[in-house]
Parts: sequence; structure tokens; C-alpha cells
Amino acid sequence: MATSIGVRQVILKGGLNLAASVLELDPGECTQLLNYEVNTLGRYQRIMGYERFDGKPAPSAVRPQDLVGFPFADDATELAAIESEQEVRRSLILPVPGSGPILGGFYFSGSVYVFRNNAEATAARLYKSSTDGWQLVATPVLLPGGNYKTITTNFTGSAGSREVLGVDGVNKAWRFNGATFTQITGPITPDAPTHLEVLPSQVLLLGYRKGSLVFTGVGDPTKFDVVDGGGEIGVADEITGLAVQPDNSCAVFCRNRTYVLYGKSKEDFNLTTLSLTTGAIPNSIQGINDSVYLDDRGMTRLNRVQQFGNFDMATISQKIEPLIQRYRNSVTASFVVKAKNQYRLCFNDSTGIIVTFFGAEVSGFSTFSYGKVVRCAFSAEDDSGKEVVFFGSDDGYLYQAESSFGFDGEEYASTMRPAFNNLGSPDQQKRFHKAVMEVDAVADTALIINPDFDYSDPNVPAANSISITAKGGGGYWDAAAWNEFTWSSASTFTADLYLDGVARNICLVVNSRSKRTPPHILNSFLIHASPRGRRR
Repeated sequence: MATSIGVRQVILKGGLNLAASVLELDPGECTQLLNYEVNTLGRYQRIMGYERFDGKPAPSAVRPQDLVGFPFADDATELAAIESEQEVRRSLILPVPGSGPILGGFYFSGSVYVFRNNAEATAARLYKSSTDGWQLVATPVLLPGGNYKTITTNFTGSAGSREVLGVDGVNKAWRFNGATFTQITGPITPDAPTHLEVLPSQVLLLGYRKGSLVFTGVGDPTKFDVVDGGGEIGVADEITGLAVQPDNSCAVFCRNRTYVLYGKSKEDFNLTTLSLTTGAIPNSIQGINDSVYLDDRGMTRLNRVQQFGNFDMATISQKIEPLIQRYRNSVTASFVVKAKNQYRLCFNDSTGIIVTFFGAEVSGFSTFSYGKVVRCAFSAEDDSGKEVVFFGSDDGYLYQAESSFGFDGEEYASTMRPAFNNLGSPDQQKRFHKAVMEVDAVADTALIINPDFDYSDPNVPAANSISITAKGGGGYWDAAAWNEFTWSSASTFTADLYLDGVARNICLVVNSRSKRTPPHILNSFLIHASPRGRRR
């Protein structure tokens, strides 16, 4: 009598889980999720790439209708013309003049500004993006190096008086209104603040080394004297960040402790202790509703520490604890992608962690590898209200993230390795006949699926790789700018993957590699299998 074939559905969701045992993992969770992100719907979506930037026309913005020869005879000719023009544009975009890595930057009034040491590494200089490339901005002499942090603010309330304030840890604090760059003399020697924040009450806070937090009077970022409403608060630890919270309080992060500053000015300031044993690792603090940051014991949100008190209960990174312990001393930068409700943490080997939130809760973790160390990063809204994200690296280039389908014109690999699935019977042999894969794709997308059996047991015969092309139907990448297609119009593609394996469990590893294909979404598998005897 023929053995009946059962079908088991696997929804791909949950993200990376490196802490659970093999039997604890949900079938849709992953043990490897590289260059995929958990999107806002909880599915696994290939990440966007990045491209170099200096203000000249972006390679990703090439449109076929603007090229000589349009309309083209066929798709291959059109694609060749597009890629040729992209390479021309890419070659014209230059690194920021100078030497060493990008030190920091900001977006202000329609332009991008970045700091880099000069060629001799004797001074830091500020450059502005333009349609002609990087333009030098006049500043006082700035000492080289530093870790630049900025905030855009307004001390007058007038729409025309916005300005950028910044610190870098080696020079005085400064203010810049797009035309004039002025240094601010603080009350501490050496006068080289490392962190800053501006309260909603228009009070400037500066953090100095050795745990000194100074503040100005209301409405004037240059008045630190007591008679003007200024003052100083000692926090007895190195300050690693300042961040205003949704309730208008300000978190004061130190390396090994955390405070919250309540009040609007010197008259009612109240510094309260949130934790005397945990703090924030430098360069890890970002605001996404409230503050998200990394401590030696894990990643957390400030409101969870306030709610639970005990840091172990407040930690949100239990699923990726092995990664946290491996990289906690290797953080170089962090940034948020607000449109995706994501926090990204970057490490010194060019890799990083992506955390996607659903409301205040974690929707899932994944990892990325840019092939370049992110030394600094910043995001903003451009003049049209669209979010823009930039990062600087060791090669002196500034890159715009979330803006291309490749890594600065190069292809990159993505891998999704889900949990081994035993179909509900962990010690029973099964014959695996077929898997049906569901993918959402905008354009034709090449995927390679590698079936793996019995926890990669070398005694189980290896299965052949299966290559498929997921057919897209929502739009053509070469007929519109990258951010003009809509996922609602993407088609769902299904592929039958014929298998031939006898094992207790199966893992279907998905790989992709491209530099021109829009992100696809991996949705689910249907696994067809029939039972065999118990393992002997």
C-alpha cells in the first residue's frame, strides 16, 4: 500500500535565533539571515544596497528614457545602455578630499556636509555636497580626528533660524547655520566635549570627559555661567551619550550607569538614577520612539529598563546573545531607518545587526555585511520629506544607503538558512518529495536553493542545488526609479522544488547574488513528505 504524502506549511518569519536549541526553534526562524531584513510585515526581504555620493547625479537614478537610443531594440540593449551610464556616473563621484576615514557628517538645508582630515592629517575640514562634487566650507582651524556628533535645532523659534550644533571630542563645540561656522567656548578645560543634546526648553547640554555634564541658560547655547542659568552636574562616569526621550526627559548614558534628567532648566532640574550597574557602549545609542542601545549584557530600550529595572529582564537581544558577546567591543557606529522601523548596529569587520521593531516589540533580527566598515552614519529627511541615510568608511567615500540594488555597483550575496524542520516528528525518518516555495518579486530574480538534511550530517548523501528564477510582475526596475515601485503590485511566485532525500529533518537554504535586481521577499515553503520508520 502506498504511503500517504503529507504537506506541512512553513511561514518564514521570526528572524535570527542563535540562542535556542534545534528543537526549540520555530520552523520559520533562522540560524543564518545575511543581507536579508525582517520587513514591517515580518517577512524576509533582501536588503537594499548603497552607492557613493557627493551631490552629483546618482547612478541608481539613470532612466532609459533619458538615454541616447531610447526606445531600445530589446531589453538586453537597454540594460547595457543603463549599466554603461551608471558606470560613467559612478566614476565621476569622488571621495571627500583628504586622508583617513570620514569623521562624521550631517544633512542641512538640502545639502550633505562631512568632515575629513586633510591630506597631511594635521587638521579636519568640512565639505559640502554639490552638483559639482565636494566643496570646502570655511571653518576655524579644527584639530584632526574626532568623532563628530551633531543635532539640528532652533533657539529662536523662527523657521529661518535653524542651525546645526556639533561636538567631536577634540575641538570646542560649534554651531553652523549654513553660512557661518562658529565655535562655542565651554566652561571645562580641556574644552573638547564629546556629546551634546538640546532640550525642548532650548537648553544646550554638553558632555565632557570624566563625567562632567554642563548646561546653558534657556535660549542661548553660549551662556554657561551660573548667573545666566548655566551650571554643571557630575555623573561620576564617562558619558557615552545624551538623548531626549518622548516624555521630554533626557537620558544621560554613561559607560557603566544610566541617569535620567528631568526638568526644563536649572530651576527644576532633577537628575535621577536609572541604573548604577549598566550603561551604553559608545556609538550604539539611537532614538526610535525611545532610545535603543547596547550594553555589555545585551541590547535594550530605555523604557524597558524603566519598566523592569533589572537589566536582564529589559534586554531585547536574547535570541542573538552569541553575536552580542562576540561583537560588544567592536561597535563602530549605529543608525536607524525610520521608514522600516529599524535599528542597525555596525561592527569593525564590516558586518552588522539589523533589528526590526513592530511598535515597541522586536519583530526580528538579521545581519548584514556591507564589505566596508561603517565608521559614521547619519540619517535625515530631505526637502521632499523622504528619508535619506548616509555612512562614511575608511576609503574616504561617503555612501548613500538604501539607494541602490548593489553595493556601489558590485553584486552582493544574501543567504537565508531556516531552522531544520522535523515536521513534528523529531526522531522519525521521512522521505522528502517536494517543496513549494513562495516568493514575492518585482523583477525576475535568480535564487539557488540548497536542501540540507539531518543537521548537515556528513553521512547523509548531499542533495543537488536547485536553481530557479522567481518571476516578477509588479514593475520593471529599469523603467522607473528604484523607490517608485510598490510592493502591493508585486506578484507572488511559486516554484516546485523536487527533492529526493530520506532523513529526520530538512533545511532549505536560499541564496541569491545580484547587483541589479530589486529586493525580493521570501514568504513560505510547503514541504511534501511521507513517513518512514524510526531512526535505528
